Amino acid sequence: MKYPINKPIWLARLLGHLLVAAGLTIGSLGPDHLFAHLYPNYQVALSPKTIAAVWLAAFLALSARRLTAVHVLLVFFAVLQLAQFWHFVYFGTLISPQEVGLVSSEMDEITLSLLGIWKALLAPLGLVLASYALLWWIVGRMEDYRVRIPLGPTLLVLLLGVVLPVKAWHSTGSQVFYPNPRHYAIKNTLYAVAWFLGKEVPRRLSGQHAALHFQPYRLEAIASALPANIVLVMGESLNPNHMGLFGYTRNTTPHFSALKGKPGFYYRKIYSGGVSTKVSVPSFFNLKREPRNVQVMYRGDANLFKLAKSRGMQTWFLSTQNGNLATYADGGAVDHFESREDHLDEIEKRKDLVLLDLLKQVDFSRPNFVVLHERGSHSPYERYHTDDFRVFPEDVDDTDTFRINSYDNSILFSDHVHDQIIRQVMARSTLPTYFIFTGDHGELLGDKGRWGHSVLDLTVATVPFIVYTPNGSPSMLARARHLPYPTHFEMGRFVAGLLGYRVIDPNAEEGVYYTNGKDIAGNGGYMRLQFDKAGRLVDWKVTLP
Repeated sequence: MKYPINKPIWLARLLGHLLVAAGLTIGSLGPDHLFAHLYPNYQVALSPKTIAAVWLAAFLALSARRLTAVHVLLVFFAVLQLAQFWHFVYFGTLISPQEVGLVSSEMDEITLSLLGIWKALLAPLGLVLASYALLWWIVGRMEDYRVRIPLGPTLLVLLLGVVLPVKAWHSTGSQVFYPNPRHYAIKNTLYAVAWFLGKEVPRRLSGQHAALHFQPYRLEAIASALPANIVLVMGESLNPNHMGLFGYTRNTTPHFSALKGKPGFYYRKIYSGGVSTKVSVPSFFNLKREPRNVQVMYRGDANLFKLAKSRGMQTWFLSTQNGNLATYADGGAVDHFESREDHLDEIEKRKDLVLLDLLKQVDFSRPNFVVLHERGSHSPYERYHTDDFRVFPEDVDDTDTFRINSYDNSILFSDHVHDQIIRQVMARSTLPTYFIFTGDHGELLGDKGRWGHSVLDLTVATVPFIVYTPNGSPSMLARARHLPYPTHFEMGRFVAGLLGYRVIDPNAEEGVYYTNGKDIAGNGGYMRLQFDKAGRLVDWKVTLP
């Protein structure tokens, strides 16, 4: 005999179902924020998309006929979360897609490493166990407040176990699957696992995968510039051929040009480690040289923030770009991290001038390692400078002229920002100060009809290297003048030298350097640059994926 549906009861169940899903979401993501209190360098922030995705997963799991689906989901989330927390405790970084494949081949080594710091693992373990035990108990008490939805669990399995691996299989690079320091552990670990399942497993089954092992970098102590303040400005899409300092017909860098000839000033062109921001920035701060040596990033053998931190410096990463571009760059050793997401409205109005406001937080009476990451000259060029720097006409009909003029205006604006950075720091610093300016990559500006970046080309790899030490040690400036090879890698070694470290890459081939394509693990192709003993580029070739 069929009974009529009691609508109030059905609605009560639906409301309960929605509320329990919300509770599961809060309980699953809450440990990230509690973990951030234990480890302030863990930079998680509220992410509406991830919150919605976890809520949907909880909603679908609750719709199953039995609670087993919810229990499996909770265990799955707990494992993803705990793996990320333990990785962060040990390495100070988040799990990369390439690391997932090491679990099977290096399980013994991983276990021994974790056992060596077992006491530090107890707090995150207790945090995760307590959170999910509470959720397990709550779900058991809410059995009657669930709505059964046909195929709900099937849809959940497809979303979690099929869609992302298929996306990885079709992807040409691993960048989108790399962790975002502002996102939750569940999402970051899930994406890394999805990359492994969708890309690495098929490669291994087809025989295309070759495990590469690189020796760790070595550090040797040398004379440092400390105590001092080091301010490193990472510009965006900087083509030195459009900077007056380097001989461009337009004086787009009047402030830098005015420093020419001063004892503490030096500049030259060098080659970056990548042709896109998401590749070049972490490559630079980790001194990554070989295209496939991703181990150096998650181990942080020579991460510049970690080296600065080891010298007792306060570390800062202040950016007008999105926080995910700092993935692996910070080495888990940044004391103060702020990015575009923290100042959206102000950055939209004042562009990179916001960095001057953020600099006011720094106490320059003590040693600091400050990195300022600009948005600067990214396309559309006219968008990233203020109206008072539209010196070269932008209201022109010719598209190429418009792009050149707007780009040159962006360089003019950046030169103003750089001058203000120098003035502010020098007015407040009581220590020797070292200013270092470079770009993440160059920019094509009509070269043979080509524009933009992210292509393996020498022009895209060419960036400025500018050092200004108004009250620093002449011997330290001499190191900058005598880089053995004009590359981001050697520039990174120069910065490490200021901190008192000589970085040795035992995997290096003398005179050979690389510029990565759109994938940081070398899967997007790379350029091999060959220099002679005098530091001149004598040969280069592109290897495509």
